[in-house]
Amino acid sequence: MTVFEQAVQPLRKYADFAGRASRGEFWTFFFVVLLLQTLARLVDAVMGRGGYLPGPVASLAALLLFVPQAAVAVRRLHDINRSGRELLVPCVMLLCLPLMLIFGGLLGRIVALGYYGVMLLLFAQLLLMLNRKGSSIPNRYGPAPTAFTFAG
Repeated sequence: MTVFEQAVQPLRKYADFAGRASRGEFWTFFFVVLLLQTLARLVDAVMGRGGYLPGPVASLAALLLFVPQAAVAVRRLHDINRSGRELLVPCVMLLCLPLMLIFGGLLGRIVALGYYGVMLLLFAQLLLMLNRKGSSIPNRYGPAPTAFTFAG
């Protein structure tokens, strides 16, 4: 599979959370999304809508690319024989991050620091899992995405 095919494959499987995705497919799509988000932020800046928060173009791009990003991440975890549910805790912690900003005082800062530490460890573990080589034999989620097949 070429680099272009690996970048487009997650868009073809827009909301397909079943099956497996190779490391190449996941990381190629990750960098394509990063590039598209950068371009969207630049368009917002040229339109005068950019700033600290994303503008309308970047927000629309993020909304449109959220589902395929989640789907390819779940399929990538399936490739290493892990459940897609392992994405829930880090993502929920990331969504609850703004709640940590409302706590004031020394105790609030200590709690926020611990929260950030736990979140950092969970994302580091997730990054290691997403970078792990998948099995070359079929598992409970389907055949290996990199396996050679005679099927057309």
